[in-house]
Amino acid sequence: MRRYSIQNKIVLPFILLFTVVVLIVPVITIALFDRKYDEQVSRETQEWLEAIVDTGYMHQPEKVKEAYGAEVTVVGNDNTVNYTTLSGDWTNFADEMKLDEVRKHIKESDLDFVSQNIIVDGRHYKVIYYQQASDRLYCLMRDIDKIAGAKRHVTLLMLGIAAVVILLVGVISHLIGRNLTNPIKDLVQFTRKVAGGNLNEQCKAKTHDEIGDLTVAFNQMTRDLRNSRNELISAERLATAGKMAASFAHEIRNPLSSMRMLAQMLMRKQDLSEARRKQSMEYILEEIERIDVIVKGFMDFARPASLDPAPHDLNQVLQEVLDLMEANLNHHQILLIKKFAPDLPAIPLDRDKLKQAFMNIVLNAMDAMPEGGTLEILTLQDPDRVRIDVMDTGVGIPPEDLNRLFEPFFTTKSQGTGLGLANAKRVLEQHSGDIQGKSVVEQGTTISLWLPLSSKS
Repeated sequence: MRRYSIQNKIVLPFILLFTVVVLIVPVITIALFDRKYDEQVSRETQEWLEAIVDTGYMHQPEKVKEAYGAEVTVVGNDNTVNYTTLSGDWTNFADEMKLDEVRKHIKESDLDFVSQNIIVDGRHYKVIYYQQASDRLYCLMRDIDKIAGAKRHVTLLMLGIAAVVILLVGVISHLIGRNLTNPIKDLVQFTRKVAGGNLNEQCKAKTHDEIGDLTVAFNQMTRDLRNSRNELISAERLATAGKMAASFAHEIRNPLSSMRMLAQMLMRKQDLSEARRKQSMEYILEEIERIDVIVKGFMDFARPASLDPAPHDLNQVLQEVLDLMEANLNHHQILLIKKFAPDLPAIPLDRDKLKQAFMNIVLNAMDAMPEGGTLEILTLQDPDRVRIDVMDTGVGIPPEDLNRLFEPFFTTKSQGTGLGLANAKRVLEQHSGDIQGKSVVEQGTTISLWLPLSSKS
C-alpha cells in the first residue's frame, strides 16, 4: 500500500477541491452568460426580421444592411444563393449555413423562424432563417464575431485566474502543511535518537499547539527515562558490586582460613622441624597464589582491557591452549579429540584474550567430567564466520540453569567465581562474535563459539 505523508494528505485535498471549484464555477458562469446573451441576441435579431417583413424591406437587402448592420442572403429551394450581401467563395456555403438542417427543422416544427449560430468564412453569425414562397429561405445574418471573441477572451481570462488561484492554493497549502509537519518530522527524528539510546538531548518545541504539547510531553518522558536508566544502572552496579563482594569473600575465605591456621601453627609450635616449617610456608604461598588468581579474575571482569586484534591462525591458537592443558587432561583421564577444519583463513583476533576465554571453557568442561570422559574440539568454516565447538561427555547442565550459563557469578560448582564463562562471552562479543551452549543432563554439554572472518570494527 502506497504511503502518503501528512503534508500530502493536507495539500492534495485542498488543491483538488479548489481546482474543481475554480474550474467548474467559471465554466458554469460562462455557459449561463452565453446562453442568456444568445437568447437576447436571437430575440433582437428575430425582432429585426419581423420589422423587415412588416416594412417590406425584404426585397431591399442593401437598406437592411445599412439600417441594421446585418447581412442578407436569399437561397433557393436547391440551396443555391439567389442573392447575398456577403462577398467570398460560396463553394461550401450550404454546409456552412446548415441549410439542410434548417429546412428539416422548419418542416418538423412548423415554425416560421429558426435561429442558428454559424461560421461563414471564419466569422461568427447569428442567423434567423425565414421561409418564403417556393421554399426559398431568407437569411438575416447578424455578425457576432466580436461577441465570440469576447467570449473566448473571458474564457481564457477566467482559466488564467483559475490557474493562478490553484497555484496560490497549492503554495499556501504547502506552507500550511510544512508548518504542521516540520515539528512532527523533528519529533520523529528525535524519537529515533531516543530509540538509539540518546536520552541526553531535548527536542525543541517550535509551536504552541497540540504538537508543541506533544513535544513537551515527549521531552518529559525522555527525562523520566534517563532518570530511570540512571537509577537502574546505579542499582545494577550496586547489585553487581554486592555479588562481586559476596563471591570474592566466599572465594578467599577458605585460602585465608588455611593461611591463618598454618600461621598460628608456626607461631605456637616452635619445635617444628625445618622440613615441616618449609612445607607450611609452601602451603601459605600456594594459598596466596590462589587468592591472586581469584583477584585477577575479578579485575578482568570489572575492568576489561581493550582488544589488540591481529590476523592469526585460529587452529594454532587453540592448539597452543590444548598443549598447555595436555598434562591436566591426561591426569583427569580425559580423552582429547581434535577435528580442526583445514585451510582456515587468518582471522583478526586478540590472541591472549581468546586463549584465556578458550582455556576457561576447557576448564569448565574438565570440571564437568570428574570421573574422566571425552573432550572433542572441532572448528568449522561458515560463509562469513568460523565456529568452534567444545563438546564434553560430563554431567550436563539442568535446563533451568542453561539460560543463566553466561551470567556473571552464576556457578553450580562448590568452588568457583562464576566468571569464567561470563568473561569468555565478553571476549567473544568484543570480537563481534557469539557464544551459545546446549546440554543434556548425564550426556554432556556443547559450547559453540562464533568468530567473524573479517573485523567489523
